[in-house]
Amino acid sequence: MRTLVFLCLFGLSIASVQAQFNEGVHYKVVSETKTEKPTVTEFFSLFCGHCYQGEEMFQAFAKALPEGTSFEKSHVTYIPRDNPAVGNGIVQAFIAMEKLGKSKELTKVFFDYIHKDQKEIASVAAIKEIFVANGVTAQEFDAAYNDKEVKAAATVMQQAWLDKQIESVPTLVVNGKYRVNMRTLKSTQQMDALVKFLLAK
Repeated sequence: MRTLVFLCLFGLSIASVQAQFNEGVHYKVVSETKTEKPTVTEFFSLFCGHCYQGEEMFQAFAKALPEGTSFEKSHVTYIPRDNPAVGNGIVQAFIAMEKLGKSKELTKVFFDYIHKDQKEIASVAAIKEIFVANGVTAQEFDAAYNDKEVKAAATVMQQAWLDKQIESVPTLVVNGKYRVNMRTLKSTQQMDALVKFLLAK
């Protein structure tokens, strides 16, 4: 009986939370169409301190998404603001990590390099050096970084944050249509409830 009462109260709690979500306040429509499959995209940057601090939280959040929901990461290009070559190059490198099967490992390496060790990345050559220092040969990096499919995917990703009107990172976009206003969220529980609400729209 206690379990039933708890579940009922929990259901009411979730419903009341979801009832508080309003377009233009908690989320914004940034596309006329939705993705074919349920998708949550985290727009982020390896240069972003908040992204670094929240990486473990987003990993746990991704694992708790409803079954069948895809979680993706999309790297923005506007950081560092004074170095567009690196801003675009890090996106291409991020996709190269995936091609090499080292996305999780190298994401942590870059996050630590920039935020824990407080080191600067001033060129694409410096990006390559980090790959090489962490088990990727120069030849492997060049092949992946310059791969036609990687370059094409990078071009799409470099445009994505503009299309979705990303103003700060990290920011979530649900089903390619709804951009979450992260500033309105007061807890991970509220973020979870809002994302599930938008997934069901």
